[in-house]
Amino acid sequence: MSDEETFPLARAELIALFLESMVFGAFAVLYAIAIWILLYREKKRSSSKLNKMLFGTSTVMFVLSVAHLCIDVVRAVEAFVVEGGKPGGTFLYYSTLSNPTLVAKDAIYITMTLVGDSFVTYRLYIVWNRVWWIVILPVMLLLATAVAGYGACVEIGMVQGVGAIFAENLQPWIRAFFSISLTTNILTTILIAGRIIWSNRRVRHFRAAAAATSHWEVVETLIQSAAIYSAALASLLGTYLAGSNAQYVVLDILQPLIGVVFTLIIIRVGLGYTMNEVSGKGTDNFPSTAVQSIGGTEYGMRPLAINVSVSRTHDRASLEVYDQKDRSLGEVESGTSRLAE
Repeated sequence: MSDEETFPLARAELIALFLESMVFGAFAVLYAIAIWILLYREKKRSSSKLNKMLFGTSTVMFVLSVAHLCIDVVRAVEAFVVEGGKPGGTFLYYSTLSNPTLVAKDAIYITMTLVGDSFVTYRLYIVWNRVWWIVILPVMLLLATAVAGYGACVEIGMVQGVGAIFAENLQPWIRAFFSISLTTNILTTILIAGRIIWSNRRVRHFRAAAAATSHWEVVETLIQSAAIYSAALASLLGTYLAGSNAQYVVLDILQPLIGVVFTLIIIRVGLGYTMNEVSGKGTDNFPSTAVQSIGGTEYGMRPLAINVSVSRTHDRASLEVYDQKDRSLGEVESGTSRLAE
């Protein structure tokens, strides 16, 4: 039994549209929160190039996701309403690879992937304290991803008549694109996660409430390393190599999912700054907590216990000058303090 019989193309496209809409809704909410954080930090502190870059990148991702979803809605209307009354009309519409809407949709996805991979590469550069050699291989893989991705778009646009995305002339380009992008993300994910875990262990004995928050370190590592994105890419490559129409579902979900991963990192960093600010309120003279930054991540330190002993003495001779101006007696206090953790 063929995959078209077990999981028809029309059903796959309809399920893909539904799931993409759900993930896009989550992305829209996270995008709004991320923009609020960026604008709030921009207003409270000072304008920074990093905030502007994050704002611009997240906005580009949001616009690309909106465009991709709009094209999917248009294609669904054409396939199920306009062509749906014809025998096999829906299947023929979705099987026409040279359709301009499909080529535009694929080009948007390629662009979104490059933006996401570029951000992950930049994240790797930041987490590794801006060591330039760490991103040499990821940048080369990023360029190869662009060549394979846009090359696949050109090949798809040149397909005449009704074709299959699993055609032999398309497989080398598409396999190369998925494989190189997955390799880039696995490499950067391992390097980022390893750096974060190493940094967390360095400050584990000094972090406030380390025992209570240890289970969040796993979530934090997954978010900051973009491991969710890598897992989705692995699913996409697996479904394509298996020749299953389920790859259409994973492909459409990936579009807004890239933005979700990106905005989650912004929110994670932004909320981290906010928590540090709250914990530092009212501690201008003797802060109860300290902050250590390792690998681009800030950690709250354990509070210091301060013991103060005061001794009081009366010195009549030293107050004679003041006795001439004021007939009252004075008192001088001298204290010695000892700090102990």
